[in-house]
Amino acid sequence: MLNYIRAEIYKLLRRPYTYVCLGVMLALEAIFASMFAFHNAHSLATPFGGAIINIVDLGAVGFCTCLLTGDIVFAAQYKNSTLKNEVSFGLSRARIYLGKFLAQTLLSVAYLVVMMAFFLGLCAVCLPMESGVGFYSASEALTIVGYFLAVGLPLWIGGQAAVSMCLFLVNGEMAGSFLYVGVVFVLNTILEVMGLLIGGNAGKLLLKAIQYFPGPMLNGAKSVVGNWEYLGQAWIVGAFWVAVCTAVGLYGFHRKEIK
Repeated sequence: MLNYIRAEIYKLLRRPYTYVCLGVMLALEAIFASMFAFHNAHSLATPFGGAIINIVDLGAVGFCTCLLTGDIVFAAQYKNSTLKNEVSFGLSRARIYLGKFLAQTLLSVAYLVVMMAFFLGLCAVCLPMESGVGFYSASEALTIVGYFLAVGLPLWIGGQAAVSMCLFLVNGEMAGSFLYVGVVFVLNTILEVMGLLIGGNAGKLLLKAIQYFPGPMLNGAKSVVGNWEYLGQAWIVGAFWVAVCTAVGLYGFHRKEIK
């Protein structure tokens, strides 16, 4: 398994796609930070804490990044017929599936570390550290962002497991991507509407269930900063999504005929 993961990491590090995606992300962060710097030069100053607190409103970017890293690692293997070669070579399907999922996860974590370090460092250099009236101080903002990332990490990994499941089960990267978007961003809304329409105990059960989808769980972190019970729930929910998506993906991949 370790040799397979190393091989996947070697391949993704050799792909320009890996660095182009990261470069685009960093460029967008630089533009975002420059907007605060431009605003500071022409109006009331936005301090470091007032800028970085916006991270808590961008949790959906993490789920989108999972889709990018999944595409980087999976590399259109159904289209290029390379997955068939791996199976024919004698590699077990479990090793292939888990190896690619772990490579995706490691790449996503690397992206997260680099992007957060870049944005925080850029804001620290370009923006005043002293907090103004109506803004969080640097230490308060860092505490909130740190808690948000601690909650988000297991949920994003759960999203990564959903990406892996969709890419392995569906022939065609576009169809797999749409399926992932449906599972992570749309399914909870559909269940919410159904719960409101159905009513009764069944409706209440559906409304309660959507609270444990990655997106709503991450959004709820903003209002409970410092709540360790909620943080534990987020890790349990993330582990549940990893387990379920991996089980479904492995089962489907084992039964799938690869052409």
